[in-house]
This record gives sequence, structure tokens and C-alpha cells, in this order.
Amino acid sequence: MSTQTQTMSELLNELGVTMRILGTDCHPAKVTEWQAQANCYRLRLSYEGRYYSLYYYAGRGIKSEPTASDLIACLSNDASILESCSDLKCFGDCMGWNSETANTYRAIKRQTARFHKLIGDANTLERIATLAREM
Repeated sequence: MSTQTQTMSELLNELGVTMRILGTDCHPAKVTEWQAQANCYRLRLSYEGRYYSLYYYAGRGIKSEPTASDLIACLSNDASILESCSDLKCFGDCMGWNSETANTYRAIKRQTARFHKLIGDANTLERIATLAREM
């Protein structure tokens, strides 16, 4: 007997999670040096009547537009960082210290809180996290 593994795209379709690209090359006023050089997208995730709009950056070598699966996997993987590094000291020790470390840590905390609020269910977040680790 064979088992078929569900893809992130299939799960998002099943859940009814959608994504819209609101704009491209749309850098906000304050960005890091890397973000200024990257492809910038303004995206909106929708799920069960809730919305989450955010900026998404991809390196210049990535030519395709992001998909909902790409974005959800990134949000989930960023959230997993906070599971292993629950404070700034741990985050900096694990990810490296530079002038942006504290800002990055705070941004991931805000982003994760908004992502969890969008999805709203621990079991669904775990299903997403499992698939994100496989991508």
C-alpha cells in the first residue's frame, strides 16, 4: 500500500488560504541593505475572513513570483526559529550578531504573532510546519 504525501499547495487549497500580490518592487522607506537589493513584493494572505499583508523579499536571482506555498513555508520556518530561540541572546548566538540582529528578532516575533493569529489553530499550524520543513 502506498501513502501519498500532501503538498503545501494541496493543504492551502484544502484550507482555503489564498494569497494576492498587491505590488512589486515596492520597498518601504526603511529597509536593510540586502532588502534594498532584493525583489520586493507586497503580499496579502487571506484565511477564514482574516487578512495579513506584508512585504516579502527574494534574491535577485529568483525570477518567479512567490506563491502562497512559498510565503507560508517562509513564515512557518521563521516561526520555528522562535521555538528554538525564545530570547534575543539565544537568537543572536544562533543566527549571528550584527547591527540588525535585534531588529530582525523583533520583526520575526511580530511576524510570527500575526501569522499565528491569521491561522488561529495550533493543529493547522503544526500541519503547515511539518510540510514547510519538507520543502
